[in-house]
Amino acid sequence: MFLKASTLQLFRPKETESLNHFLDLVQACNDHSDTTRLRYVFDGGTFNDYTSTEGLKQAFADLQQHWNEGDFDRDVILSTDKEMPLLSLVHTDPFEYTSEDNASFSFHSGRPLLLPEGHFSYEGFHYFFVTAINAYKARYAAVYDTELETLVSFASFYGEVEIDEEITMPEIIEVTPVQLTERIGKVMSPGLFNPLEIPPAIYWFNYWNEDQVRAVGEEKIRQADFEVIEKLPDGGYILVVQKENFNSHNTDHLEKLAALYDYFDLYTLQQTSA
Repeated sequence: MFLKASTLQLFRPKETESLNHFLDLVQACNDHSDTTRLRYVFDGGTFNDYTSTEGLKQAFADLQQHWNEGDFDRDVILSTDKEMPLLSLVHTDPFEYTSEDNASFSFHSGRPLLLPEGHFSYEGFHYFFVTAINAYKARYAAVYDTELETLVSFASFYGEVEIDEEITMPEIIEVTPVQLTERIGKVMSPGLFNPLEIPPAIYWFNYWNEDQVRAVGEEKIRQADFEVIEKLPDGGYILVVQKENFNSHNTDHLEKLAALYDYFDLYTLQQTSA
């Protein structure tokens, strides 16, 4: 069972002029391949053809005006197609109370990301992942589906509070062995420490910057049981749990991930930092 959407998120320090980095990311998508070319801009009301960075800047200027007037339900979303986009891209809401900017890709095809069922070869998606990181000058990045994110965030949050009867238990939590959810959810809320200095979690694809690498220990990373461990020129690392599609309903896949959580013990590192 695969979820119908996967997410690639990119984070960097919050800056007043963060839009320029987002525009670089858009251009990188358009240069990467015809498949990832962003053709439409949805402004919260209508689809418009994406024609230029100037047009996109105007769309964001109009959006900010809506936000200034208290209309926070609108957003600017770029997509590869109107009806059945392979991917869409959203820039962070600058009014969010966080210390990070982020850009988020959603893949909507109803299929897993990688071949044979999906759209990308492993090599092709790996290259796209690195291209996006470099274009956005991201300091942290991850790829996951909603069910994997639920396993991490739900278990980590509710592991420290009593679950009452009013809380709806997500299906993925109900069907996953408790010992796996406890191990995978053993992280703190990223609002309690600096997630650009300490890795907030471990997902399917990961990019940890040089500060995170230093905090965790480079030799420890190099000896970890990721299928892919790749050092980038900036000192950060690409870390991939496995080259095949990650299925959150596959116990073997979850065990691989849980073993990495056991090995790194991010919770203790985050707790010390906090």
